[in-house]
Amino acid sequence: MENGNPASRLLDVLIEAQGISRTITTRQAWTKILDAGKSTALMHERLSKVMNLSEETFQLVNELFPRQARASQTWKTALDTGFLNQEMNGPFESFIAHVSSTAIDHLTSAAELLEFKSPSKLTSLQIQEFIKSLNELVEEVLSGDLEIKVREYLARSLRKIVTALEEYRLGGEIPIISSIDALLGHSAFDSDYRSAISETTVGSKILNVLGGIADAVTVATPVVPLLLTESFKKMIGV
Repeated sequence: MENGNPASRLLDVLIEAQGISRTITTRQAWTKILDAGKSTALMHERLSKVMNLSEETFQLVNELFPRQARASQTWKTALDTGFLNQEMNGPFESFIAHVSSTAIDHLTSAAELLEFKSPSKLTSLQIQEFIKSLNELVEEVLSGDLEIKVREYLARSLRKIVTALEEYRLGGEIPIISSIDALLGHSAFDSDYRSAISETTVGSKILNVLGGIADAVTVATPVVPLLLTESFKKMIGV
């Protein structure tokens, strides 16, 4: 599998959803579950990724385990019904009531089956540590003496990696690798940027953190090294 265990990530979202009060509004519930803060736009964007994650999981399980088609249809129908009938300004009950224990059981089985194909995933602790390190790097970059254009691009690129990590359970490993690759790949087109990455203290720190993230993602999804560009591998030593 190129993008880890989507069933496990979807299950994490739904288990958290089951722990949310059914009496608050659906909008409030999803905002909390998806850590969208006060941004309605971000909440809707991430909710659409949950829906896509459901579709990705359904297709993958049926492709790898066709005998699970009936069980998969059970949890997929439950989710589709919940998404279709949820009232954003009404109680969260309008969504979560459709996610039965049977649906959760079938999705759990799917996650366990896929676990044999992709034996691990990034932990919440790993993700939080990486996000902390990246945010510190953003502050260091912005307060440093690199050229303005370099500072702005680096800070923006580091924040994109933070977003990919924040949305890991929605998007998996590939967005993380893609955002890192984009940060490093820009060095091929900008000599000042390349020097900042390869010849400065903050650049060295960035490469060390990105290398740690790449190592963790590679363990979680062994196929990831096949997705890395040669410039990426060379710069972080993968």
